[in-house]
Amino acid sequence: MRPISAIAASCLLLGTHAGSSVPLTPAGNGHLVVPAFVNGKGTVPFILDTGADGSHVYEWFAKLQDLRPGTPIRVEGMTGAAMMPTYRLDSLAVDGRTIRNVEVTGLPDRKDAEIAAGITGNDLMDGAIAIFDYPCRRVTLLAKPVSMHRILTPDAVMIRGGTVLEGTQLTLPVKMNGVAGIAVLDTGSRGTQVNSAFAQAAKLDIDGASFQRGETLYGAASKATETREGRVKEVMFAGRKVNDVAVRVADVSVFKSFGIGDGPAMILGINAMMAQRLVYDHQAKRFWFDRSRCNVRA
Repeated sequence: MRPISAIAASCLLLGTHAGSSVPLTPAGNGHLVVPAFVNGKGTVPFILDTGADGSHVYEWFAKLQDLRPGTPIRVEGMTGAAMMPTYRLDSLAVDGRTIRNVEVTGLPDRKDAEIAAGITGNDLMDGAIAIFDYPCRRVTLLAKPVSMHRILTPDAVMIRGGTVLEGTQLTLPVKMNGVAGIAVLDTGSRGTQVNSAFAQAAKLDIDGASFQRGETLYGAASKATETREGRVKEVMFAGRKVNDVAVRVADVSVFKSFGIGDGPAMILGINAMMAQRLVYDHQAKRFWFDRSRCNVRA
């Protein structure tokens, strides 16, 4: 989710070396959530999202906390843009890392059975190294500076992240069935979305028997977008090959706002990263795919 108008939020980062980690827990329909403290109280489930510029709360949670709405802003989501209310939080913390005086956007409640109170993104992770160890189902946030030699294994592959037209998201080169494209790294997307240009270039028969009507995507704007869903033979990134990956094909509007909609493009979701250990340094625009600490070879 990306506010198009800048949010004038002054956030004081209190970075401490987190001595432990926090669990990644299924939220009910594919997302993984971490325990967060809001205004010093918790824990409540939040999605830790490399695909989000800032932080957001769902309307049910805003009402539960009796948050007072501020000036609405225009927010661009997966399927379109809409005006959303804003709220002010005294603090938001995950794994010992805290941001203060945070202006968050209110999102409409989800239409599925997932339980998440909100989303926090690059605003929380800037100034830290975020380690998503998916096989271990753990996340660790370490305040910079840290020794990357102590974090990474010899198997780690570094990516210099590309940038998008609107937003703070990072991109990486990918191949789908041997065809090259560009992907947005998105730990907040439970699935992998590809546009029709990528599907056509990779010769996916989305109207054939191997694809079927997929899940309807709504995004922040609650604008329904239909998809075709099937499985592709392989997706490759950072020297890794992931076989039999489920993808949804749809020309969602976010591809255009990212500036990558004219060519083969993908939202690389967590379903393609579940065997990986992602080490993420958003501030330096770089990240690594590495071998899990849980002895699952990436």
